[in-house]
Amino acid sequence: MKRRNFFAAAGATALGASLLASKANAQSAGKVDAKLAELGVEVAAAAAPVAAYVGWRKVGKLVYIAGQVPSGPDGLVTGKLGDNMTTEQGYQAARYCGINILSQLKSACDGDLDKVKQCIQIQGLVNSTDDFTEQHLVVNGTSELFRDIWGEPGLAARAAVGTNSLPLGICCEVLAVFEVA
Repeated sequence: MKRRNFFAAAGATALGASLLASKANAQSAGKVDAKLAELGVEVAAAAAPVAAYVGWRKVGKLVYIAGQVPSGPDGLVTGKLGDNMTTEQGYQAARYCGINILSQLKSACDGDLDKVKQCIQIQGLVNSTDDFTEQHLVVNGTSELFRDIWGEPGLAARAAVGTNSLPLGICCEVLAVFEVA
């Protein structure tokens, strides 16, 4: 076989293998995407950090997602629970945080959320008055989203903490840790 024919054949074989791998990835990558579509959740591209940090960090099989803010279709959700926001409004804001976590996670997983094995931990910070005691119900906006996507593996060890202030006046911020394949 001439040298040129050898490299042409090798290139064709590599291209074929690459196409088959892409087809396999496309088939497997569709499970979570299909669930998101069923839930009416659109995951945008990961937002760039607004300060000196990274949106996510992968260490071994764990992906640590930096705190994500409640940015929804109308922009940032600001306010204070127990003052000018209801628990239901906070829940929706925490859901937006969860969707933004998914954006960062998708980036960390090279676009394939089917690589997620389980959610390990969720930490939610809720901008609230001293007498507000429903932080756990607010952070359910993120927890229930992940449960609805992955089932039991989407439920995580969790903290829901009240605080007197958050950056930019946002009402909540959520960070998470995932195990991936």
